[in-house]
Amino acid sequence: MNKLTALTSKKEKGMKSLIFVASIFIWIAMMIFIDKGILYGWFASDMQINLLIAFDTILGIVVIFMFINLLKSMDELQRKIQFDALAFSMGATFVASITYSLLTTAQIVRDSETSDLILIMTFCYMASVICGQVKYR
Repeated sequence: MNKLTALTSKKEKGMKSLIFVASIFIWIAMMIFIDKGILYGWFASDMQINLLIAFDTILGIVVIFMFINLLKSMDELQRKIQFDALAFSMGATFVASITYSLLTTAQIVRDSETSDLILIMTFCYMASVICGQVKYR
């Protein structure tokens, strides 16, 4: 493979990554818009809310498939880092959700929110990816 082909391939991978990150931000922004819209009564009907939720769900599914395609385009080391990060964040979130449930049952936590667990998963995933990148440099 010559240098030009390698450079083009690297640019394509970088562009795929940027598009993936942008799609995540759009998906999350849409979710926040819907959540706040429901909370503050911005929408005229339940049908409007249901359509927006369906659209956001479809957008989330598209993001999943984009992530799968992004993983397929990565080399073995990058896939390993991603796999390790996914495994750690899933395990940490599993343990945290059980603990959170027990804290809610014991009424130590009064207002449990799913978004708290999503934040735990996100931070565990990001920290794991960063640790993996540092570890395998």
